[in-house]
Amino acid sequence: MKHKLFLLLIVVCTSSMMRADEEYVIRHYYDTVIRTVTDTVVRTEFIPDSTAKQREVVIPTDSTDRRGHYIQAHVGLGYGSLGYQLDGADNRVNGSFSALLQLQYAYYFHQNWGVAVGLWFTNYTSFAHIGGDYQWKDQTDTDYELHYDHTASVKSWRERETIHNLGIPISLQFQMRKEDWKAGIFAALGVAPSFSVSKKYKVVEGVIDHSGYYPAWDLTLTDMHEFGRKDYKDAPQSKGQLSVRPQATFFADLGALIPLTKQIDLLVGGYFNISMNNANSSDKADLGWKDDTFTFMNEYKGAYATTLANGSHPWEVGVKVGIHWHYIKPDKHEMEDYFEPFMREQTRTEYKERLDTVLIARADTIVPEHIQQVAEEVENFNKIYFDFDSYVLTKKAKAHLNSMAAALKRVPDAKIMIDGHASSEGSSSHNDFLSKNRARAVAHYLYCQGIDSERIIIAGHGSRIPNDEKELEALSRDRRVEVKVVHNDNVVIEK
Repeated sequence: MKHKLFLLLIVVCTSSMMRADEEYVIRHYYDTVIRTVTDTVVRTEFIPDSTAKQREVVIPTDSTDRRGHYIQAHVGLGYGSLGYQLDGADNRVNGSFSALLQLQYAYYFHQNWGVAVGLWFTNYTSFAHIGGDYQWKDQTDTDYELHYDHTASVKSWRERETIHNLGIPISLQFQMRKEDWKAGIFAALGVAPSFSVSKKYKVVEGVIDHSGYYPAWDLTLTDMHEFGRKDYKDAPQSKGQLSVRPQATFFADLGALIPLTKQIDLLVGGYFNISMNNANSSDKADLGWKDDTFTFMNEYKGAYATTLANGSHPWEVGVKVGIHWHYIKPDKHEMEDYFEPFMREQTRTEYKERLDTVLIARADTIVPEHIQQVAEEVENFNKIYFDFDSYVLTKKAKAHLNSMAAALKRVPDAKIMIDGHASSEGSSSHNDFLSKNRARAVAHYLYCQGIDSERIIIAGHGSRIPNDEKELEALSRDRRVEVKVVHNDNVVIEK
């Protein structure tokens, strides 16, 4: 009997202890929470989008295209002559220095071929040398009574003959130059209608011994007023005008093109030109001289106008340099349409107004281990602080967010709740605006670091939820954003 009573007492005590354990478990499944819910909960998503815009683009002109318009300026220096000869063993004609100035317009209808027209100014100079003995039979002396034979012994006679021509060169041109060449090739063939703007002769040296043989006396007189040595270089007949007709001048150029800029080439080469028709239009007369006093001699108008001169074809050959300027169209400026990408912010607003003390029954929620781990990492730097009245991320805040983004990238299925807060300074409407923009700034930065917008939920609470840190700088701690990992709409780690 005593044993039975003892066993009953043990059963009753054990039952009482079990009920006490069950009550302890039930109490710890419930918690009393004072929760302040914002008046407005804003959820923001960032969606890729683009907007149509216009911008100016520059289309550069192809500077390797050799076609188009050219201005060409040439300067030449060489040797030239009036291109005629004098009969007689003691007579000769030499050439002399010549110069050329040329300006022309060219149009290249092909990369290598073009046509040109312009103006040139050039000169041709010859020195006529006359020598020997010249005799005129049956001349009458100044008394008009006696007849004699006049002999002129030319000791030295040299005269300069110069014509200056203005021409209109018309040519076919060829050029070849590639971009990788240091120099190109230039050639031209053409005809230049030319006419003389100046045509003069001048005796530079003219000394002649005159003598007369009188058959009636069988006497040769050498030292009388009609005869003797005479110097004609300063006589009126020692200079005058030549008679020259217009010419059709054939010309040829050959040289190298050296690029100076993309528009300018330097020409270095040679040139040659010659009149294709006889330029001498003089009324030719026999060679003769007349001084200032006596009229018994033939009038002298230069060696060019004597019967000793044959056909005249002025020519010159020399070297030239020039500049070829190529007109290149300026670069085109056009407007083009393009689409500029940006992140469009889509906001959803939920209105909830309540402040209450509630008893929350905690459900047995099983959080996956990898979600729990990332929540613990985010917890280490989940508070982002801002300066007064600012929602600009500081350098320290960006460093925290970089660490947070690195942790979230490893767990693509972890979502986060971003809560923005403000301190109690200022109006409630301004604090609402400030807290929302702080949350948006954090969300946008994480999005830029590669966190999908579908994983982000944001909310702004104004100044209604002060921080839970009891510190002297409490207001500065209120200017914050808190980031928490959520799973199945529940915060994984909640203090």
